[in-house]
Amino acid sequence: MNKDHSVLIIEDEIILQDAYKLVLSSKGYQVRTANNGAAGLVMLKEHTPDVILLDIFMPVMDGKEFLKTVNLKDYPKLKIIVYTNLSDSNVEEEMLAMGAHKFVLKSSMKPQDLIDLIAECLSDVRNLNSRTKRNLR
Repeated sequence: MNKDHSVLIIEDEIILQDAYKLVLSSKGYQVRTANNGAAGLVMLKEHTPDVILLDIFMPVMDGKEFLKTVNLKDYPKLKIIVYTNLSDSNVEEEMLAMGAHKFVLKSSMKPQDLIDLIAECLSDVRNLNSRTKRNLR
């Protein structure tokens, strides 16, 4: 189970929010949701998740503005997955350069793909924690 791990979904489409929350909750993740980047920033400050699933196109504050606004140095273990229906290598490069860890297409993501993607990001965090502990000895 993944009850010790949390995911913040920042997505304006409620149907997708609910579907992704259901999929991840069924695997034991603690899941919170926000309808836009501004609400996501508030939630990030209240409870830092392990992974953020971030849409790009949203009202109030989009995914790009979210990444520009958040100081990722304050959240060194946080993994951000940008997921969108925009297939544009320039936007992908830009989002990765701003601190996103992964860039995936929503339209190609099946429920198991989402679970695997979150697990992969968490594996990266666990490996980082293990290396850090070894270096402190």
